[in-house]
Amino acid sequence: MKKKLIAKAAAAALCAAALLLVNLFLFRLYVGAKLDLCQTYIASRDISPRTKITEADLIPVRISGRYLADHAYTQKEDIIGKYTEIQGMIPAGSPFYKSMLYEESELPDHAAAQLKENQVAFSMEVDVAMLGGIEAGQRADVFVTVNQRSETPITGCLLRNVRVIDVKDHKGVSLRSPDSTKVPYLAELAVNGSHLELLTMAKTYGTFQLYMSVDSYNTDKEAVLDETSQITAYLRALMNPQPAEEVDSEE
Repeated sequence: MKKKLIAKAAAAALCAAALLLVNLFLFRLYVGAKLDLCQTYIASRDISPRTKITEADLIPVRISGRYLADHAYTQKEDIIGKYTEIQGMIPAGSPFYKSMLYEESELPDHAAAQLKENQVAFSMEVDVAMLGGIEAGQRADVFVTVNQRSETPITGCLLRNVRVIDVKDHKGVSLRSPDSTKVPYLAELAVNGSHLELLTMAKTYGTFQLYMSVDSYNTDKEAVLDETSQITAYLRALMNPQPAEEVDSEE
């Protein structure tokens, strides 16, 4: 008799435990449905500004889709390799919001980051015809034409093997960005700081044209000044005008 009571008690306990587990499972399903839980990722640490995101920076979690809406990335492929903005830190435990992350080419200081020693970024207005298929990362020769009144225009190559850092639309958005209009408006070039005055003079008095060069990739030297070009001599003369010769007056 005693054994039957113990067996019944054990069976009742097992039934109660099973019922509790079923209720817990159903409750989690109910809560999950209400919250619309979805798989996403949060930061595993405080991530400093202008940092490239790696897989070690991610922790997989489930968060309410209503909470995330469309403002956060939920796929790690969309997060890894992007950069944090230059003036913002992502705190540990935070979702990776789309406003926090950039492609490298979309960073506001992208141009400066691509410069080498003694180089500066120089911007010039461009269009599709002027670029002729030239894209960011490629090299080109910079030609300048100065139209003189009643005289033959002066034209020639000013700089050779100039690296194109980026090409942007009229809103300043890189053409490589999905948000770009894809219509070129500005080209950012990496030039030697010592040639900036010549380029500024050329921008004031002339017009630019970019041309792909056959030997652009046969040398490590970038943005080399063409010393033999007549346009170089002309612009230098504008920068350093010679004083008029004094004529002795007759006594």
